[in-house]
Amino acid sequence: MEEESLIQKKIALAGSEHSPIIIELMKDCIEQGPLVGKTEFETLVNAITLEVQGNMLVNMTNRIEAIRKGKIYEIKK
Repeated sequence: MEEESLIQKKIALAGSEHSPIIIELMKDCIEQGPLVGKTEFETLVNAITLEVQGNMLVNMTNRIEAIRKGKIYEIKK
């Protein structure tokens, strides 16, 4: 029962006018530091961090869109 309630909440949120706000909040959490660091290692860490954050934004946007299209039961946990 609890899982069904969570699914219903996800569907309601994805279909609401609030879903773009989620993406904006995620963007706010991304640090706007320099890509090139003081060392090669720092630059590598910055690049990996940026890649992961970008992937997270894309995945969240895609998931919200999939839920809107009724594909929530096809989304793997």
